[in-house]
Amino acid sequence: MDTLRQPAAAPRAAAALALAWAAAALPGQMTPEAPIGHFRLPMFGADGYKSWELRGLKGHFLGEGTALVEGLELVVYSGAADLREENRIRSPRALIHFDESRAEGDSSLFVSGPGFEIEGRDWTWEGRQRKIIVREAVRVSFSGSLDILD
Repeated sequence: MDTLRQPAAAPRAAAALALAWAAAALPGQMTPEAPIGHFRLPMFGADGYKSWELRGLKGHFLGEGTALVEGLELVVYSGAADLREENRIRSPRALIHFDESRAEGDSSLFVSGPGFEIEGRDWTWEGRQRKIIVREAVRVSFSGSLDILD
């Protein structure tokens, strides 16, 4: 069974999470005190296309556009009309900085994309720069051919 599969109530939970995190960005608004479970939160670029989607088993709002996510799965899209998936980032625990389109964690990381996989610990995803920095225990695998001698 896929542990990140949404239960039937997940769309309501995702909507509540999105509203709570959006409301928290406004001064004087209520913020959620209890974690929200099994959620999906799509994020869109300036052109209106989905650029990334945050999924998690449990989300804890920490304030000022920041959340702690347990069971993180972050799906990065092309940000264009084709909605092409560029990679998936998985980690047991991560901090998300919504205003900066950034995620970071000290725990393990697994990234998969077309023709590559990355594993490691102590990482940062910089969504606006479209880069992932892995600082410890890094392992990178490529599938297919790789011509680096040209």
